[in-house]
Amino acid sequence: MTSWKSPNRSVVTPIIMVKDAMKTMDFVSEVFGGEVVGEPLMRGDGSLWNAEVKIGDTNIMFNAPPEGHEIPGFIYVHVADADATFEKAVAAGAEPIMKPMEQFYGEYDGGFKDKQGNIWWVSTHRKVLPPGEIEKAAREFEAQMAKQS
Repeated sequence: MTSWKSPNRSVVTPIIMVKDAMKTMDFVSEVFGGEVVGEPLMRGDGSLWNAEVKIGDTNIMFNAPPEGHEIPGFIYVHVADADATFEKAVAAGAEPIMKPMEQFYGEYDGGFKDKQGNIWWVSTHRKVLPPGEIEKAAREFEAQMAKQS
């Protein structure tokens, strides 16, 4: 029986296309404990054609495209400890964007940029909020931001 989906892939698979995709894969493995799925497929010139890394239950595809065709990603990753993951990423050379902090929508999150220009947002879920409460908190946050402008 043929399946409509490869057994080694997630239903939705983000693709990160950066010049040195192998270094990004190493970064993802180091920071998130990602595992390479299968064997990377290389081009004749030695650059990466395609590879996948699994983080938790999700695969991310990596590709080293021809010059001028890079497409860095913006990936939101749920982790057990946003602070520890953030610090591990910075220690691995990532540029901090925002230290993890409590958010009005019930998450504790922050982000960083890796050396290839990909932005990673790490989040630890803190609490489930009812829709009405999230809406109210969003309006309060907007009002607070408007006062700071």
